[in-house]
Amino acid sequence: MTARFRSVILAALGTLSFLPAQTFRIAAVLPDSVFVPSFAADAHAHRMNVETIELSRNLRSTMGAAIPVVRFDIAGTPFLASLGASVHFELRPMGQAHIVSNDYYVDYLILDARLAGPHLLRFVTGHTSHHLSDNWFERLRMGTAVRYSRDYLRLFYIYNREDASALFYAGVDYAYIFTIGRRINEPFTFQTGGEAVLLPLWDRADLYGSADVKLRQEAGFAATNTLQLGVRYRTANHRFVRLSVQVRNGLDERGQFFPAHRTFGTLGLSFDL
Repeated sequence: MTARFRSVILAALGTLSFLPAQTFRIAAVLPDSVFVPSFAADAHAHRMNVETIELSRNLRSTMGAAIPVVRFDIAGTPFLASLGASVHFELRPMGQAHIVSNDYYVDYLILDARLAGPHLLRFVTGHTSHHLSDNWFERLRMGTAVRYSRDYLRLFYIYNREDASALFYAGVDYAYIFTIGRRINEPFTFQTGGEAVLLPLWDRADLYGSADVKLRQEAGFAATNTLQLGVRYRTANHRFVRLSVQVRNGLDERGQFFPAHRTFGTLGLSFDL
C-alpha cells in the first residue's frame, strides 16, 4: 500500500473519535468474538490449516489469523475492525524442491458492518505477494520466478445466520496496483461462495458443505472453484475447527504459476485463531 493511501485510511478512522458521543461509541477493544467466520472454502482465508494433497506426503498449509481489534457503533450500526495476515505454502518433501511456493497476504483493515439481521457489508484493504520458495525450481528448469504482487480493495455483501446454519457472500476485489512481471491493468476479481449445515451431529458440531468461486479478469475471467464437505465444531467465540475434504479445479491461485490450471483433492484440518 502506498504511503498516501495508508494515510487516507488512518485519517478516516481517526475522524471517528470526533463524532458526537450519541453517534459514535466504542463497544469493545480486542473483542473475543467475530461477526463472520472465515470463508471455509476460500483457499486464502486467514487461519491455521494443513491439507494432504490426494493422501500423499505433499501438503498445503496456512499459518495466519484475523484478529478483531475494536468493535464500535455509528448511529446504532455495529462495526468490527480487524487485522489479518497469513502465509500459504505447498511442500513436496519427497522431491528436490521441498517448499514450492509462499503466498503472503496482509489485510491492513477488515471492516465489517452489521446492517439488519443477518445482513452485513465488509470492506477490506490489503496486499499480497507470491514467491517461489526453493531455487531448485529454477535449477531444474521447472519454473522461473516472476514478480507477483497486488494491492487491493475489496467490498463484500455477506448473509450470515446468527445460529451459523447458513452463510453466503459475494463481492468484488479491485487491484489498484497489480504486477505479474510487469504492471497489469486488469484489476477485477469477482468472488462468491457460501456454507450450509447439512446435518446437525451434536452440540456445536455439524456436517456441513461449502463452496467458493473466483473469476479473475487477468485470466479472461477464468474460474477457480472449490467444493468442501466436512465436520465442524463451533467454539464459544464463534470460530470453527474443521475436518474436511475438498476438491479444487480451475486457475491456479499461486501467482508464480499463472496462468496454469490444475485439479486436485485434499483432506485437511483447519481452525480459526
